Amino acid sequence: MPVYDISIELRGQVDAAGDYRRLREAMNNSGFRHSITDNDEKCYWLPRDVFTYQGSMSSQELMERVYDLLTDFVPAPGVMVTESVGRAWRGLRPMDGA
Repeated sequence: MPVYDISIELRGQVDAAGDYRRLREAMNNSGFRHSITDNDEKCYWLPRDVFTYQGSMSSQELMERVYDLLTDFVPAPGVMVTESVGRAWRGLRPMDGA
């Protein structure tokens, strides 16, 4: 199954703290993750507006699903979905708080 990275921009009248809290809750409750795992099974938090998803949907279907989910509480979100074919990262915060 493909793995997708989803980048989100909340626009309009934004209550930043409240909207990002609702964003994380809505995305997590819908099967999206806000973390990644390396080859050693160590988990890292993704940047604030980035989520990941693994499943059988196309990128277009996934984008529509995320957009519809977000418009429940943000009037004009920006959504970009890309299929991940490899990742490299540096400086992400470990989930264990270290």
